[in-house]
Amino acid sequence: MVIVYRAAHAQQCMERSLVLAAMGIDYAVRRDWWGWCLQVEEDAVAEASAQIDLYEQENRALPAVSNASQRGVGVRMGVLVYTALLLSMFVLQGKYAYGTDWTSAGRVDVAAIYSGEYWRMITALTLHRDLWHLLGNLGFGAIFAVFLSRQLGGGVTWLAILVAGALGNGMNALVQPPTHLAIGASTAVFAALGLLAAFYFFFGHLNRNSWARRWAPLVGGLWVLTWLGTGDENTDIVAHLTGFLAGLLLGSLMGKIPKPKKDEAGVQITTGLVALGVIAGAWGFAVR
Repeated sequence: MVIVYRAAHAQQCMERSLVLAAMGIDYAVRRDWWGWCLQVEEDAVAEASAQIDLYEQENRALPAVSNASQRGVGVRMGVLVYTALLLSMFVLQGKYAYGTDWTSAGRVDVAAIYSGEYWRMITALTLHRDLWHLLGNLGFGAIFAVFLSRQLGGGVTWLAILVAGALGNGMNALVQPPTHLAIGASTAVFAALGLLAAFYFFFGHLNRNSWARRWAPLVGGLWVLTWLGTGDENTDIVAHLTGFLAGLLLGSLMGKIPKPKKDEAGVQITTGLVALGVIAGAWGFAVR
């Protein structure tokens, strides 16, 4: 047997061995002192080498997948709109623009939600108590959303985050006293974390043969929740937890349906506009 190909990893030899098998060439894949090698009978060396060369030329000729396709459509745009929206609401909130007390009109008010003002579960996600509160949610929200957008596309990602964030606020209202008040995008930020953990756990491409790798997304998500989700007396820890749980719930449901087309611009634009429309509609109810 004569060596016609060497590689550091067995997979590379196995890929080329399939080419030889398709051509009816006997082969052997063995490990030696350097790594892995592909061997054939001496009288088949010329033909085997030629077939391997053709295989490698065809692979080099394949068009490269664009970065935009790998990332999904609307990743940057989604982050820009998220940033512009929260900054704009922070300015309106601080200036009592148009004679409106935006905080009182849009915050989570458990008693008001019980009385039917369900839009507060959405509007509260756009309000913040100070600049540091805002910057923290802008930063971590953008990071989690970018990772999720690379899999789902920008529009689908932000609509999912909005739905999970609102659901998280609703779950929080169920366990808080009627006097509880809250504002901040952090519920949506941790909902994004929950969505990300659920996505990789339910239909990410992970090695299911290892217990540690299989459960890594959920364990990692809980670790980040513990690290970022606790703080001083102004931190609504329960809202962070319910946001994360809402993200896990929605992510598990998304894992049961066909994966959204992250590269289809129409899908991403439509879902992104729906998310903005829902926010605008909620604020319309709040200030009417």
